[in-house]
Amino acid sequence: MGTLLRIRLEKRGALHAGRYDCAEAWCNRAISAWEDKGDTVSKPRRDPRIDQNDPAQGRSDRWEEKRRRFETQQQNKAGHRRPLRATLYVTIGAIVLGIIFVGVMTFRNSAPATASAPGATSAPGATLQQVPATTAATEAGKVSFSVQEVSTKKLVSYDYKNGGKSIPLLAYTTPSGVVKVATRMCEPCNSTSFRVEGNQLVCNSCGTRWDLESFKGLSGGCQGYPPEQLTSSIVDGKISVDEQKVATWKPRS
Repeated sequence: MGTLLRIRLEKRGALHAGRYDCAEAWCNRAISAWEDKGDTVSKPRRDPRIDQNDPAQGRSDRWEEKRRRFETQQQNKAGHRRPLRATLYVTIGAIVLGIIFVGVMTFRNSAPATASAPGATSAPGATLQQVPATTAATEAGKVSFSVQEVSTKKLVSYDYKNGGKSIPLLAYTTPSGVVKVATRMCEPCNSTSFRVEGNQLVCNSCGTRWDLESFKGLSGGCQGYPPEQLTSSIVDGKISVDEQKVATWKPRS
């Protein structure tokens, strides 16, 4: 009797154990099917080689799955940060360049400009051709020009004549506002026609250029032969040159 009861109890325990194993296996299959339908990135497939009925293995899989999800989230966050950082760097660079540009323009605008003295020649870039002087004359051993006419017209011409001799002259206003007299000849090319461009005296024949203030050669083939300045004086509104110096002048070339 005791032996029969023990056998029946063992069979009943085995039956219950079998039902438990079947239920656990069914749950594992249901979980696997749900994960297969889910996000393949955040819920990777379970390895079929792993025993799903092993509770320890199941806990290991769950921890591994959590770790993968965490790593995926971190990678996604890092990927979102990169465009934001690039945009931030570009914005900062644009702001810095804008500040530099504004500073340069402000400095240029605040730099003091050099003012021309009263009676100075026209602004740089303007062109003035020589015009005949209407007030020039030779009298009492002097060749004279009206200071007012020279200051107004900037560049006037006059031909001194003595017998059969003719000396071309030029009266002009320097950039600093000083009225001067010089011979009117580009000696190598024998030209007597000139113009003023800004602060430069230009030969109309060969195009040689000189600084109007100092007559220093700037460009062209005749730089070493600018119009020769003559010693002059201003008295009673007239700029005068000694007639003897004019009459004895000779070309240098």
